[in-house]
Amino acid sequence: MINIIGTIGTGAFDPNPMQAAVGDLIVWMNADTRVHHIVLDDGTDIGNIAPGQASAPVALTSATATYHCTIHPSMTGSIGDLAAMPPPAPPPYEPPPYDY
Repeated sequence: MINIIGTIGTGAFDPNPMQAAVGDLIVWMNADTRVHHIVLDDGTDIGNIAPGQASAPVALTSATATYHCTIHPSMTGSIGDLAAMPPPAPPPYEPPPYDY
């Protein structure tokens, strides 16, 4: 889920970028006080999302996607391929306890 939390820039969406895999269902939830109209840059129209409402789920069809709000053009976001994420860092090394 991508939360809409403002009206300016990339900080208007959380998380941004969002990590997802092809086929994952993406939902935009409007936690802001204004209506937003989300469109993927490939032309997919998510539609208007009123305050407190969510979009219909949209399947991610490519490894990456970018989107914006047509009402507030400075609002931009992206979705990145989950498979391209770096692996998590290994846990810190802890030496075994010593018996004295």
